[in-house]
Amino acid sequence: MDKRLNLDETKNALRAWRELGDKDALTLLVVSNGGLIGFFAKKYSGEGVTFEELVSAGNEGLVRAINKFNYQERDIRGFSTYISTAIENSMRYELRKYNKHSHVLSFDQPIGQNKDGDDLRIEDIVGTDAEEMIENIISEMKTDIVREALKSLTSREQQIILLRYGFDDAHKKTLEEIAQIFGCSKQAISKQEQKALIKMRHPRNTKKLKDFLD
Repeated sequence: MDKRLNLDETKNALRAWRELGDKDALTLLVVSNGGLIGFFAKKYSGEGVTFEELVSAGNEGLVRAINKFNYQERDIRGFSTYISTAIENSMRYELRKYNKHSHVLSFDQPIGQNKDGDDLRIEDIVGTDAEEMIENIISEMKTDIVREALKSLTSREQQIILLRYGFDDAHKKTLEEIAQIFGCSKQAISKQEQKALIKMRHPRNTKKLKDFLD
């Protein structure tokens, strides 16, 4: 188990990072508080968002808290409570985003009608291959619509899609490369990628998409 910092060590690490830009101090703060992230990730796992996504959200919340906590004026004893709240709130935000869009994960849900007046369903416009999915999305939707669709994803899902398909002229990365970045299996990244692409078919986005399908 990673050693928790005492109050003086915590304050010194905060000062070193915030005032001197010492990245080792930031790493020390993140690693020493990793147990809190694991605790809350276990608490909320099984509610739709993967454990890895919860950990990613927790890390983001922790770093934000480290960057915002006023260690010069506030009692350092309140730091633990401060970061715990930030970590949990970050995870709860990811869960709210998931619950808001989770209903679109049904492949047989009607999202409109095709040219012949028949129901158009997600399974009709989403291929089984992830590459085919994104190619269809990009070919059917303008870049600004794709950007809007990305907002329906969790932070982790956004990162995966952006890395996978090289938006902003970035180099496209393979599933293996992304798995190495996130420290998980290729299969886990593939599942999260496909889940993210389905979310991008939210009716709010497919309404704009109809013009391209017609």
